[in-house]
Amino acid sequence: MRKFGFKVFSTNLHTTPEIIKECGEFAATKSDVFVEVMAHPDTSDADLEKIKSLLENVEVRIHAYHIGFDPANRENEHQNQKIIAFAQKAADMFNSPTIVVHGGYGHGRKYLEETARQFKLFNDERIVIENLPYCDKNIDDMHGNVAEEIAYVMNECGCGFCFDFSHAICAALSLNMDIETQLKSFYALKPKVYHICDGDITKAEDPHLYLGSGNYPLKHFLNDYTDENAYVTIETGNGYEQHCDSRIADYQYLRTLQQI
Repeated sequence: MRKFGFKVFSTNLHTTPEIIKECGEFAATKSDVFVEVMAHPDTSDADLEKIKSLLENVEVRIHAYHIGFDPANRENEHQNQKIIAFAQKAADMFNSPTIVVHGGYGHGRKYLEETARQFKLFNDERIVIENLPYCDKNIDDMHGNVAEEIAYVMNECGCGFCFDFSHAICAALSLNMDIETQLKSFYALKPKVYHICDGDITKAEDPHLYLGSGNYPLKHFLNDYTDENAYVTIETGNGYEQHCDSRIADYQYLRTLQQI
């Protein structure tokens, strides 16, 4: 049975607290729904405990915070360690078997090697590295765009893989690659977690559109590139929703697409 994840941020506790509560209440009634928490390192222990109480009886996965995180930069190592340490604390608290972590910035072997070095230092088999688009809003270049780069980090540090469909499409378009070849090569890495949203398959952009509002072949993604027992996090919306209605609608949409 595939499980579908509702994405929340630990900071939602103060900005939009109802969404955590509602996601928890809905997920508790469904055997195929989990919650992925983006763990902001400034979240207090008390707030983390409060989030845990709101997600009681819900399966939780952790995503390490990625703003200010760059494992390809040795000068950023202390900040990176702080971010990962908090994600590990959250994973311990929620008994999460996976921690999604982004790779670093910069194209070229030296950046990829530094990312692998720092991932080794994190030394946590729960970590899964997420593939990234070629650039971040046309400002900063990122690696982890193709399967060979992800496989290198995996082989160097023993981590798993988080397959983000939209990021894979963005990178393929930026690199003039065949999208289907890109998807197949990532799927061959045996992902432990997936991220899904909708978008425009002709543009190297990651707009996190609600499912069904773009032209991504989502049925193809779900049935041909995720396993029957996959964990698929829904990454849609702008992050400022007050309630979880859109997440429920996306979950129901995915349920209609999957072939069992």
